[in-house]
Amino acid sequence: MNIHLHPPRRQGFAVVIVLALLSVTLALSYSMMRVQSTTSQIQQNMSRQADARQAAISGLSAGMREMYESDWGGIDSTLQMNLGNNRSYQVSYQSGDAWLEADDPDYSEKPFRVTVVSTGYAFDTINPTVRSEYKIRAVVQLVRRKLQSNPSSYAAAAGHSMYSHGTGTNTLESPTQVHGKTFINGKLNLCEDWEKTNRPFHGLIDEIAIYDRDMGSFEIFTISLVGNLTNSTLSSALSTTGIRHWWRFNEASSSATVATDSAGSRNGTYQGGVYPGIDIGGGNKAVYLDGVSGRVDLGNMSLPNPYNFTIMAWVMPMTLTGNNEDGRILSKATHTNANNHQWMLSTTRSGGYSYPRVRLKTSSNFYERVPNSGALSTNSWVLLTLTFNSSTNQAKLYVNGTLRDSWTAYGIPQSSSDILAWIGDNPPGSARTRYLEATKSLADADQGDYRPLAGDVTLSSDRNELSTALTVSRQLGCNLSYTSTPTTSTSGSTFAGSTYRLYPGGKEYTIPLLSSTVNYQTLEPDLDTNPLGIFRSSGTVTLDHATTLRGTLIAQNSGSDIQLRGNPLTIKGVNLPALDGDSTVYQLPTLLASDDIHALYSVNATIEGAVAAIGDLQIDNLYTSSSLQLTGQAYVDQFDLNAKTEWAAVAYYSSYYLANFVNYVGHSNTSANFASWLNETTSAKFEHKVTIDLPETAPTYQWLDLGQPIYQKGDSDTGLVWELVRWKDDGGI
Repeated sequence: MNIHLHPPRRQGFAVVIVLALLSVTLALSYSMMRVQSTTSQIQQNMSRQADARQAAISGLSAGMREMYESDWGGIDSTLQMNLGNNRSYQVSYQSGDAWLEADDPDYSEKPFRVTVVSTGYAFDTINPTVRSEYKIRAVVQLVRRKLQSNPSSYAAAAGHSMYSHGTGTNTLESPTQVHGKTFINGKLNLCEDWEKTNRPFHGLIDEIAIYDRDMGSFEIFTISLVGNLTNSTLSSALSTTGIRHWWRFNEASSSATVATDSAGSRNGTYQGGVYPGIDIGGGNKAVYLDGVSGRVDLGNMSLPNPYNFTIMAWVMPMTLTGNNEDGRILSKATHTNANNHQWMLSTTRSGGYSYPRVRLKTSSNFYERVPNSGALSTNSWVLLTLTFNSSTNQAKLYVNGTLRDSWTAYGIPQSSSDILAWIGDNPPGSARTRYLEATKSLADADQGDYRPLAGDVTLSSDRNELSTALTVSRQLGCNLSYTSTPTTSTSGSTFAGSTYRLYPGGKEYTIPLLSSTVNYQTLEPDLDTNPLGIFRSSGTVTLDHATTLRGTLIAQNSGSDIQLRGNPLTIKGVNLPALDGDSTVYQLPTLLASDDIHALYSVNATIEGAVAAIGDLQIDNLYTSSSLQLTGQAYVDQFDLNAKTEWAAVAYYSSYYLANFVNYVGHSNTSANFASWLNETTSAKFEHKVTIDLPETAPTYQWLDLGQPIYQKGDSDTGLVWELVRWKDDGGI
């Protein structure tokens, strides 16, 4: 029998257990190795990300620092750098601020903000294809230190409501009103539509004396020999028996208003274009009369003795032809017609020469006499003497002490208390003179200022007669500077272009191009595409009905006009964003024309801001219902501001209206106001529908030069200056 022995089963099971334990141990070891490897990778990634972030910070710092440099490339530029140790950065610039909401109080600053984007890179030291990126964004805002500089000629216009720099002729007709500071470099035609006369005397008057006796020929000759060379000798010669009125015109001040009667109580009033206080030597003075409106109003003066009298006048005519060929030296009359005179001493033309002339109305007849000798010369002193003796019925006329005419005159010279007597002109004067002075009277009485010019006026003495200066100063009451005015103009080439930038390196904005006619549109700024609201036309552009402009319109090409025709038109300049630490309000012109700005007949426009034309500002004869109100500045080569249609008609027939006015109120009524009467009885109504004036608080107007950014670096700065608004850490990948 065979017996087999088997080993116990326990021994095999133990082997299995041992193998299992070995497997677990190996697995645990491998797992631990994997964990250690992952941890190492994470640590490497974190380290690389930190390096990338540090690179981004370095890039942001460098990118922002670059923006302060004068050669910063702007928002279209990039900046990149290898920092070594497998690190680098790249910086870009974006216009605007993506986190700025429309309801944010600083939303208007969006065009002046730049988002600086810095991306940092860190590469794996073993595998360069593995890299980490980190992005940081910073938003900065321009600190506005300075605007582009104004051209010198435009800078000179600061504070003016009207600045006309050209040398041509400027026209201003009522009811247009240019109020405020005004500069006129060219000739000024002021209310020339209104009728004038050719009766004013142009020249100097030294003495006028009236005696109550018939002075003899020898005495007259003696006085003429003494002459008017010195004050003392003339005074002793004229101050003789029977002198009742003596206007010496020795007032020291050119602004004097009273012509003193040294012998009586009939003081005169200087009116219109007069300039007292002219020094003619020897301590003697005279008054200048401009030959347009200058006169001395003696009221309703009558001769002191109608039975016997002598009128003596020392005068120097400066013009004896044209509008002054019939210059009145002394006139008591109701009209220029011969039979409307009571007595007169004047000049006149006869046979190609100038002579003295006498008109005398007596109780028996009317006499008008012109001698055939004793011709007068310009710029020479002459003594004219008229005597009358009722006992002998003789009237005599002397020139420089020599008898030139005598005639029999019957009756007694007439005198009426309802008739004015003037030195230098013929009552009642011209319609233009009376109207202009009436507007000043209303302004002085706070009854409305309807003067065509009011305020401080600079008038070129190179291109304007003294008569125009005296009209502005004495008839309208303006504070006048009458001086030589050399100026230069600005060039329309500065606003040629199709784009603009707010600051060096900033976003380039395309200027919208308009069609030739704009109506039923609103043109205004858009912060994203046109933050200043600048619009342009390549030729003449017409703003027609229901158009609103908030910003600047440019007519760019040579010869291009801006025409205003619509009803209504609302045009308003836009305030430029303020400079740092400067409360001054700046505005670009709201209208800029390479040629003219032209208001057409039917326009109804309100303009708040500055307008500038390389050519003219022209206002047509607007319809009754039309208007143009410019509250701001007009900067032009010259202006042509015509009367409204109804006013033009009144001006054309103004002598007729003046005659009706004088007949209605009385010839000697000096308190009645001609302008008020026209307002009450004609179509020439008081209004403020065509006006140019600065606002009460005017902005500083800034010229537009599209060839350079609107804002510039400060004078003491290397480049632009920025302030940090926000920092956004986008993280890395």
